Amino acid sequence: MKIHTVAFIAAFLLGLSAHSDEPRFAITTPDEEQRATFELHDPDQDVRTLGTPEIAFDLSASADTLLNLRIRRSHLTLPDGTPFTAFAGHKEHNLIVIAGGPVAKVTITGVSTAGSAREVLVLFADAHGTLIAPASDQVAVFDTDFNPLPLNYRPAAIPQHALLPVTLALDVSGSMAAHMDAVITASRSFLSSLPLYARCRILTFNDAVTALPIPGGHHICGASGDALNAVPAPNGGTKLLTALDEGLRAPPVRGANTLPPIVLSVTDGVDTASPDPGGLLASLAAAKKSSGAKIFVFWAGVHEPTLLRGLADLQITGTSDVKTELERFFRSLGVSLSGVQVLEVGRN
Repeated sequence: MKIHTVAFIAAFLLGLSAHSDEPRFAITTPDEEQRATFELHDPDQDVRTLGTPEIAFDLSASADTLLNLRIRRSHLTLPDGTPFTAFAGHKEHNLIVIAGGPVAKVTITGVSTAGSAREVLVLFADAHGTLIAPASDQVAVFDTDFNPLPLNYRPAAIPQHALLPVTLALDVSGSMAAHMDAVITASRSFLSSLPLYARCRILTFNDAVTALPIPGGHHICGASGDALNAVPAPNGGTKLLTALDEGLRAPPVRGANTLPPIVLSVTDGVDTASPDPGGLLASLAAAKKSSGAKIFVFWAGVHEPTLLRGLADLQITGTSDVKTELERFFRSLGVSLSGVQVLEVGRN
């Protein structure tokens, strides 16, 4: 071996010896590869169901009452077996009215007793909100248990030249003082909203019944609002029955081309001044039957609905917000007078 080779080996060994105390790095390769294990477990994997559950929202029924929901999901049909397109339910009177064809909305505006049957006042409207008179085979009536009820319905079209007599009877007794401004404002708006063929008469009543003069004397409802400027200050008692009797017996117009009269009263209390209430009630019932008149009453405060039960076609009782409720009542009634249909409904 050459001298320089021996010298190199010696130097290398000395170098290793000099660094023997310094840290060393070791890479160890295990016999088997190490891996972390993740287990995924589905808690429902062993559960068996009848199918995937679904949640359905009926947006059109979001504001329905329970009765309306039942009707909407029922299988009621018209007499010819076709499905209905609109309906209205009245829980208190145990009534359901359904309609088909062009009818998009049904509104029950009043229910009254007519002998052994009931007289139901109904508005039918199409998709544009226009009041219509559907054919008799496009209407059916049921009770709230979905049993069909006997129905006698003849669609009533209003002749173009017919006149509608409307008498507005306003209570001006002393207890009406708090409501008088609201009553006059709502009455003025109501009169102006009535159809052109309506003719109006305005009565005020307390201890006496007084007819307000209509400017021009023509009784056109739209121009009758000025008569309300002559409403007297509230005072005295309440002759409600006498006022209704006057409204039935002396409508603003009469004649062959005249529709059955309407008498509408706004009052806030019990009749305290009419003589012989029992005799007047009998007289009112007879006059109403002979003329086919309709009576609507808005109670603005203290109310006595039992007094007119079986006589009034509709009674509405106001609460604390008389102004808003009276305006709504007048607005609805104004529409009703323009195209209400009468359904004579029998009982099972």
